[in-house]
Amino acid sequence: MKKIVRLALLVSLSAAFAGCATTGPRTAMLTYDSNPAGATIYEGDKSLGIAPVTRTYEFGDSVSSIATPEVTAVWTSGAKATYWTNLSVRTDLAATIERPLNAPGLDKDQAAAKPLLEQRAREAERLKDENMRETARNSARCREQMQKGNVATSDC
Repeated sequence: MKKIVRLALLVSLSAAFAGCATTGPRTAMLTYDSNPAGATIYEGDKSLGIAPVTRTYEFGDSVSSIATPEVTAVWTSGAKATYWTNLSVRTDLAATIERPLNAPGLDKDQAAAKPLLEQRAREAERLKDENMRETARNSARCREQMQKGNVATSDC
């Protein structure tokens, strides 16, 4: 009897998790970036942060796409550009908001972007190095050496 109860519980849990996995959340993500880098992204009067900013939008049960709220990118010089788009359920998109060409103060915005771009480059290099170390540690040769006690994990 206990085996039947366990089996029934296992089957019902499997079905519940399978249902969750196939339907997925009714959301979509949109990452706002700016060119030049460093614009502050606003949705209405609310600051979402300095680009890049990722925003998750939720969908109602009967809706398969939505129009995003209008966002405004504001650069150091005061230049502004607005953006909105249509999103489908379960999408993950990126949008780059371009600074208006005719707005004054481009040099000021480019100067403000420079340290941000340098920081992004350093972070990308750090992630690349970390990925290379992780790949080396997970290699068959390194695992074999560690099992033999010939090498420390950080040496692979």
